[in-house]
Amino acid sequence: MRHRARTATCLLAASVAILTAACGSSGSSGGSAAGDVLKITYIADTSGPGAFYGKDYVAGAEYAVDQVNAEGGVGGRTLDLEVVDSASDQQTAVGAMTKAVKSDSSAVMYALLSQNALAMAPIAQRSKVPFIVGQSGVDGIAEAGDYVYRTTTSEGRFYEAMLSTLHDQGASSTAILYASDNPTAVTNATKTIPAIAEKLGMTITETVPVKTADTDYSQPASRIADSSPDVVADLTFGPAVTTSIQALREAGFDGPLYGTSALGAGALKPAGAAAKDTYYPSVFIPSPKLPWASGTSFLSEYQKATGSAPSFSAAGGHDQVMFLVAALQEIGEGDVTRESVKDALASVAGKGFVGATGDPVRFVDRAAVTPGVLVRWDGEAETVAPDQPSPLLAAYTG
Repeated sequence: MRHRARTATCLLAASVAILTAACGSSGSSGGSAAGDVLKITYIADTSGPGAFYGKDYVAGAEYAVDQVNAEGGVGGRTLDLEVVDSASDQQTAVGAMTKAVKSDSSAVMYALLSQNALAMAPIAQRSKVPFIVGQSGVDGIAEAGDYVYRTTTSEGRFYEAMLSTLHDQGASSTAILYASDNPTAVTNATKTIPAIAEKLGMTITETVPVKTADTDYSQPASRIADSSPDVVADLTFGPAVTTSIQALREAGFDGPLYGTSALGAGALKPAGAAAKDTYYPSVFIPSPKLPWASGTSFLSEYQKATGSAPSFSAAGGHDQVMFLVAALQEIGEGDVTRESVKDALASVAGKGFVGATGDPVRFVDRAAVTPGVLVRWDGEAETVAPDQPSPLLAAYTG
């Protein structure tokens, strides 16, 4: 892959160009001439608990811009992507955002943690800087205002189809293990799953909070196993996924597990056979059986270019960039300012764009709506779960 490297505080950087439409670069006012560099700041959790996914988000974004670079750029202009590590820490993320809005970047992107995105979004809105967020499925991010977009569907929207599938397989009760320091997990554990369970007539046998940094899950796992649920929701992420699943199996629970998209991206590989029959919704899976063509095309092209299969995180990073690319195409030969980018993003959101996670990726209130897919870990690899609705999210076709 070809990059024009650019150093950022605490991290490496990348330089890229975009598809065949004319565009330019500036800060909150003014435009650019052909040959100028359009600067983008990409803040990502590439260290700390979120790094398992954040690094893949960056890889997907870099892949996208490298691909369009190979097309010759856009109207003689290049897009320079500066990557800054937010270290899975809210204070660091806010500091990076504060610096970015004062820079000459035309837009800012972020992945991954919800609590960080919630703190960053108001800064972007007040500063009138386009802000494109990946993952971060909690409510309140895109709601910050018209400069803020989320390109990943809130995973909780997929839960009804997931739980309905498990219910149809015979599950009548569930327990919930969740990371109490993750806003998305808290929402899904205390609101989303209970509401769906009530609708389906499923009993919740136990709800147990844990901390992401915990290393011993034996007591929470025993509480859950002792409640004898048919299925268990594991709403943890990163290294905690393997730790929690192994603890549940050691405590005697041998039924199906289900949980968040954080169970993807290879997170279950260390657990191996212990995680067999774990289900989770995702916006993307590296499978030729993915039920939308733009996703399988992305899979094939990414593998050919990099030699490895893309995770859902890589697909998410790719789509953040392609959303911006579509907006720059809308601007055409006009000046690229923060305001013109904001207006162009709104135009693209109104009709959708072709992404790895959907064709089209649609938006409702500046938050992405994509088809989704239910994934089953078979003990060795991610597979497309059988007998699932397509699209997984019924609202996608509505």
